[in-house]
Amino acid sequence: MKFAVNENTIFQCDLIDYLISSRKAGFSAVEISYSKLKDALRFVSAQEIRKQCTGLEVLSLNAFEDVFFVPEDNVKALEAEAFLIGELCRVIECPVVVVPSGRWYSKYGALPEYKDLINISQNRLGMVKEILDRFEVETMFEPIDYPEFHIGTPSEINTLLSDEKFNNLRIVPDIHNLHYNGLGPSQLLEINADIGIFHIDDTPDIPHEKLHVATTRVFPGDGIARAADWVRTACDRGYQGYFSLELFDAEIYRQTPDFALTLCRRKLDTFAKSL
Repeated sequence: MKFAVNENTIFQCDLIDYLISSRKAGFSAVEISYSKLKDALRFVSAQEIRKQCTGLEVLSLNAFEDVFFVPEDNVKALEAEAFLIGELCRVIECPVVVVPSGRWYSKYGALPEYKDLINISQNRLGMVKEILDRFEVETMFEPIDYPEFHIGTPSEINTLLSDEKFNNLRIVPDIHNLHYNGLGPSQLLEINADIGIFHIDDTPDIPHEKLHVATTRVFPGDGIARAADWVRTACDRGYQGYFSLELFDAEIYRQTPDFALTLCRRKLDTFAKSL
């Protein structure tokens, strides 16, 4: 297995320290946080960031959050952000931007009908993709099936991506994000899109109603989501790319970057041996 690490997992340090510690821990690929990159560029030259990426493959800028359901009057701001993300990818030579499923906030008002949610999502995702295409940056879609998100089952994913402009758009499945729907690892076989990056994690054995999209995640193999079966299913459908660890764990955030990433690498290697 090829392992990478997502910067959300190690959010307690700046971008440069994250890159240095990732190399030390034996990772060969990383996903960089959009917000951390913006912050770093206030103080560090793009040349220095690229230098610190030496020996690391930058898989993605992760992630372009909440792009789908902003009010229609704010679409110009959304377009501007997409151009900014494209420029940031150019600065660090990053080939991919991950766009997660839309989150419907209560402030938006009443939830639209499903067909309207899909229509809005197709229009906004298409707009973002068209802008990023100009920068020769690939857009990948990350489905999420927690209650406040609305595209997370194979049927919903396939409906969203049925528009011909998404014919070659790849997905970023996340075990914890998709385990919630109860359809199990076999749902990966039902999705009509190739996998671009695979987010690896697990779901703890706690009541379903207490699960959270971010904060209730554990290392793969330490939970009940059958992480090994998800990995095997992804491989069965031909995936040969990176398995990127994405956690939002308060205990890890309290550790030094070197200690945390060494722990992450050790846990991933132990999981790989169990397959």
